[in-house]
Amino acid sequence: MTLEIWSETEEFLCGLLCPPDADLERAVRVSDEANLAPINVSALQGQQISLLARITGARRILEVGSLGGYSALWLAKALPPGGRMVTIENNPVHAAVAIGNIRAAGLADRVEVRIGNAADQLTLLVEEKAAPFDFFFIDADQHNNLVYFESCLRLGRSGSVIVIDNAVRSGEVCNVENPNEAVRATQQVLELVGSAEHVDGVVFQTVGKRGHDGMLVARIR
Repeated sequence: MTLEIWSETEEFLCGLLCPPDADLERAVRVSDEANLAPINVSALQGQQISLLARITGARRILEVGSLGGYSALWLAKALPPGGRMVTIENNPVHAAVAIGNIRAAGLADRVEVRIGNAADQLTLLVEEKAAPFDFFFIDADQHNNLVYFESCLRLGRSGSVIVIDNAVRSGEVCNVENPNEAVRATQQVLELVGSAEHVDGVVFQTVGKRGHDGMLVARIR
């Protein structure tokens, strides 16, 4: 009954707050046809990260984990004129789908898809002395969340916002004895945010058709 209520509520809110968008609908359809796992953010979550990017005033966005480009579209559409985005994807098949969806939406001029190991690509960006990014969205292999988060700190600036998806995992995150490496990595990020003097953060818990989860939203002071 609880999951049913969560699902109905999510659909109701999405119907009110997420206007139809042909580019986003195409991205979901193409991803399904390519047999990509249906693990992209929901429409309501897409609206959430898009709004956060707009509130931040982000002109430069970095995403870790492209999948089929669905969340990249949400974020790229939030960019102001002249804004730029980099999204990193390790799987070449996923990257090809993402590139196709980004091109079909007419956003290839503002989104660069980097293919390769995310940790390595983040290190390259640091070595290339990339201009600071204003907004980060991490939604990739969670056992590397701490590595990704620490790299984003180096690639950010005062005021930059870092968002990590799947920070709750049906409450698994509060089990300090959980042997799952993905859960432990997220716990380590939370411990870092909670103890660091230069970072503020909070977790927004979410419920919906996929159950109970949440996003960490952190800001560099």
